Amino acid sequence: MTQATTNWSLDPLLHANLPRAVCESIFANLAYVRLLYIMVMVLSVTYPIVHTVLLKSFERYQRIKTPGKQVVVLHHAVEALVLTLSLPFFTYYMIRVNFQIHELDEVIPSIRSLTALSATFMIMYMMEIAARYDGPRPIILFHHLLACTDGLMIFIFPTSVMLKTTSILVYFICFEALTFAGLFMYRIFPNSKVTPKMIFAGMVMFGSTRPIQVLWVGAAVFGSWDDIVKWQGIMQLVVTLILTVLQFWTLQIHFKLWKRCSTKKGQVQSKHPSKELQREVVTTAHKITTIFHEVEEEEESEVDEEAAMPKCKEERICS
Repeated sequence: MTQATTNWSLDPLLHANLPRAVCESIFANLAYVRLLYIMVMVLSVTYPIVHTVLLKSFERYQRIKTPGKQVVVLHHAVEALVLTLSLPFFTYYMIRVNFQIHELDEVIPSIRSLTALSATFMIMYMMEIAARYDGPRPIILFHHLLACTDGLMIFIFPTSVMLKTTSILVYFICFEALTFAGLFMYRIFPNSKVTPKMIFAGMVMFGSTRPIQVLWVGAAVFGSWDDIVKWQGIMQLVVTLILTVLQFWTLQIHFKLWKRCSTKKGQVQSKHPSKELQREVVTTAHKITTIFHEVEEEEESEVDEEAAMPKCKEERICS
C-alpha cells in the first residue's frame, strides 16, 4: 500500500494485511466512537419517525392491531430505508479498501467508516431481535445472532482478515433492501400489481448476490493465506457458508409469499374485471338495449296497424 493513490488493483483484497496495531487503532479512536454514537442515535430515532409516518399515511398499517405484526412491518420499512440509503456509501468505501491502492494513512479513515457502518447494521439486527420477542422465526433469530456474534469477533480479534471478511458479509446485507421493501409492500399493499414484482425482484437480487458474497470472502481469505491467522480465516469461511445456506433457505419463505401475492392478485382481477372487459360489457349491453328498443318499436307499429284496421272497416261500412 505504498504505491501511488487511486490505482486500481486486486492486491488490497487478496494480499494486503494490516498489522494488528493498525487494526486496533481503528477502534481505539475518538472519531470512530463519535461516528458510531451518532449513527446509532440516528438509527434509534428513525424507528419512531417511520412509525409515525406509516400511521398517518397508510390505513392498512393502522388496522394492524397485533403489536408483533406491526413491529415486523416497521422493521421491514426501516431496514429497506436504511439499507437503500447506505448502499452508495458502503460501496464507495468497499471499493477504496478492496480495489484501490492508497497510502496507509489514506485508507485507514475508509476502514474506520466501514466498521462504523457494519456496527450500525449489527445494532439494527439487535434491535430487531429485541423487538420481535413475540414468536420470532427460529431461523431468522439464529441468523441474526450468528451475524451479530461474528461482528463481535472484530472487537475481540481486530485483525486484517476479520476486518475484511466481516465488512464483506455486512456489505451484502445492503442487497436485501428490495427484499425488505417487498415484505413491507406485502402487508401494506397486498393487492397492488407492483407488490409481486417487488418481491420477485428482491428474490433475484438476494439470490444472485449470495454466490458473489462467498467468492469475495474466499478471495480475501485465500489471497492472503500465508499472512493471516489460519483459524480466523477458516472460521470466517465456515460462518460465511452457514449464513449463505440460511439465506438461501429463507428464499423459500419469499417464494411462498410471492406465490400467495400473485394468487391474490389473480383473485382481485377476477372480482374486478379489467377496463377492456368492462368496455366490452358496456358495448354489448348497449347493443342489446338498441335491439330491444328496435323490437319494441316494431311491435308497437304492428299493434298500431292492427288497431287502425277496424277503423277502416267501420268507415267503409258507414259510407
